[in-house]
Amino acid sequence: MAIHKNDVKRHEPMVDEIDRFLLSQLGKNSRTSSYEMSRYLQEMGYKITDRTVRHRLKRLEKSNIILAYSLLLNPALLSEKINRTILLKFKFRADTSVMISRLEKYCGESYFCIYSARMTGDFDWICHFVFDSVEQFEFESSNFLNRFIDLIDDFRSYESSMVKVTPYTFFDDHEIRDQKWRAYKILNSLKKYHNLNEKLQFIVESLVKYFGAKFARIWLLDRERKNLVLKFSAGKYKNIDGEFSKVRADSNKIGNIVITHKPSITNDVVNDKRIRYPEWAKKEKLQSFAGYPLTHGNKVIGVLAMFSTKRMQAADFEVLGVFSDQISKELEGLFEAVDFLIPDGLKQ
Repeated sequence: MAIHKNDVKRHEPMVDEIDRFLLSQLGKNSRTSSYEMSRYLQEMGYKITDRTVRHRLKRLEKSNIILAYSLLLNPALLSEKINRTILLKFKFRADTSVMISRLEKYCGESYFCIYSARMTGDFDWICHFVFDSVEQFEFESSNFLNRFIDLIDDFRSYESSMVKVTPYTFFDDHEIRDQKWRAYKILNSLKKYHNLNEKLQFIVESLVKYFGAKFARIWLLDRERKNLVLKFSAGKYKNIDGEFSKVRADSNKIGNIVITHKPSITNDVVNDKRIRYPEWAKKEKLQSFAGYPLTHGNKVIGVLAMFSTKRMQAADFEVLGVFSDQISKELEGLFEAVDFLIPDGLKQ
């Protein structure tokens, strides 16, 4: 997508939450079909058809908000962001090529990294990061340095101004930005915990305390990858030994996340056919559900899920994605040298 600065006024164009969602999805993958986006919106509780999505896109094109599908936006329309250009000089040793491959993978998968490249000259690597807040910048910078400390000989960080950005940055309104700020503030407090069990329990408790979840849970796959084992739970249902202490990885709403490798969301829990006990959901007055895959490499290793009595907004789903990304990072070290899951040292 592209917006030409001569085609827009100084004030922000008249777009609603659904328009912003469409722009966000196209920003992440401009080949996303109108049908896929309509299905996703329907799961969020919007009565939006494929035809309506196509009509909205045509309107955005006619109003010159979308001029093309080349992922170029006018920075004048963006909310304030923390922009950093990073230069790296490598230490060259026996395992440098392995570490560089990990760096490439990290930059390729990080949604806040919008540009990354190998270079020649005084430095060996350049990348550009876009952060939502100072808290996120500090948190992710610390993560980055700790992860690649054995590779980096010299690290330079420069404040910069964007002239070309992805629609990811355009999508954030004040609500989403505030939610993400709160999420990164919570994740920053993980530093006080040295035990992984304590960190993961703190995360599910935070989802309940700060984001209005009725209960939140983390399941991890067993060694045979056949069952999801409940390891952490907070909210109304704190017990991890109940009926859902073990869930088949090929069944119901939780297992489907493992199969598809994709998040699962709904704002109509009671009428969702993937919910095993709709009467129970109705009794508990549950309205929304969001589940995200926890990954290691290209494998799903678990699921983060939360139920709420409130209708979730786009901001809530975005924030849950932030938490699932961090949990995956916390678990990463445990699975570096094993082909199976649920290591012996993790909360039994």
